[in-house]
Amino acid sequence: MSEIMDALKKIEEVAAKSEDVAAEIEGWDRVLQFNIEGGTPFYIEVKDGKLTVHEGTHDNPDLTFETNKDTILGILTGEIDATSAYMSGDLKITGALPDAVKFRTVIEIVRDEME
Repeated sequence: MSEIMDALKKIEEVAAKSEDVAAEIEGWDRVLQFNIEGGTPFYIEVKDGKLTVHEGTHDNPDLTFETNKDTILGILTGEIDATSAYMSGDLKITGALPDAVKFRTVIEIVRDEME
């Protein structure tokens, strides 16, 4: 399994146990597609208060992120700031930016709980 998928599975595990994540995503049903340059695409489905990770491409995502392996791994681990990556063009987002900000908040909550 790739480093990215390892990080995603850890995020999924922590999110499943986190009351703070549950509160953040309550009523927020979205599909977030990640297209990784030179890597396997994946998507995160947020539905009914649960966050699940899937390999592959979703037919109708609400939000699409396009980036390279190093950038997404850095964002997931906290080594790269998502806003800075977006501003520099290393992360391209298609869809509603408030949804991207909410996802960043979810990732930050998960990272805080992992420490």
